[in-house]
Amino acid sequence: MRITQNSMTRNYLNNLNSSLFQKSQSESRLTTGRRYTRISESVSSGTRALTIRTELYKNEQIQRNVGGAYESLSVAEGALMNIKDALGTVAKKTLRAVNGTNDSEIQHEIFADTFSKIKDQVIQFANSKYQDTYCLGCTNNKSEPFTVADDGSVQFNGVNVKDINKIDGIYESVDGTAVPFSKDIYIDIGAGMSVKNGEIDPRTAFKVSVSGLEALGYGTSQIEYTGINGDQHTIETSNNLCEIVDEISQAITEGDMDRAMALNDHMNDKLDDLVLVIADVGVRTSYLETNADKLVDDEYVLTEIQSNLEKIKDTDELVNYKSLEYSWLLTLQYGGKMLPQSLMDYVS
Repeated sequence: MRITQNSMTRNYLNNLNSSLFQKSQSESRLTTGRRYTRISESVSSGTRALTIRTELYKNEQIQRNVGGAYESLSVAEGALMNIKDALGTVAKKTLRAVNGTNDSEIQHEIFADTFSKIKDQVIQFANSKYQDTYCLGCTNNKSEPFTVADDGSVQFNGVNVKDINKIDGIYESVDGTAVPFSKDIYIDIGAGMSVKNGEIDPRTAFKVSVSGLEALGYGTSQIEYTGINGDQHTIETSNNLCEIVDEISQAITEGDMDRAMALNDHMNDKLDDLVLVIADVGVRTSYLETNADKLVDDEYVLTEIQSNLEKIKDTDELVNYKSLEYSWLLTLQYGGKMLPQSLMDYVS
């Protein structure tokens, strides 16, 4: 079989172009740090890389959710602790008033003024905000959830707390309507959040809201106590801690220390409910801390996988580039010996 000069030239130019193309591709990989720029260059790796990118995006979103939820719950927990401390001061001062020897009107006014200021503090703590969200206001982001009416009664989102009951997990006023903005708030933290009948399935999401109603109390209760003369009394009192403070203050002002002591015991019972809410918030913040650590670990693993799929190893690619460069130079040298000088000048 005769090999013509044209055939040798054609094959040489094909090999030369192939060598130059491979060298150019390697140079591009070194410049960009990427194994490929289009999925068509590596369909299998590219498809997997897109999936990993989606997982990384979800991970970043969930990390933002978890971070925001943790900070919001931390603010709420701080507010609840401040409320607990303030009301603990009320309990101590009530005991001092009941057991004290100074029953003067001035002394009673001092206690009443102190309790009024503590009530105002508690209301301020209950309206604590994280960014643009009221931490104890459930879904109310427009106005302060806790307010005090002209008659001194405490309102939650415009509804008197005494008129609120909880039925089947829903806060309702005495007329049977739902209390505005009193539903819980849930976020996605990677548990596969799902919605059924327009409502988020709590088993697939994380509750980020803290109900001020559960913390401070709602509705009324009847309490019994024995008077100084041994007679029995039954009174209806609010379950809201702020309003109980008002009632204690009124009892001290009127000199009815037995009623003040009974109301103080009632407040301590409601403080136990507040402590339970604080404990629940603490459990949730601890869970978020653990979840945040897991998300960071997942991000690291996903980033490593993405790097292996999309990015080059600089040392390996540099060795490959040098090999291709030497191959290109050898090809040029070979052409100088086998091709006509005029063509070689053109190629060079």
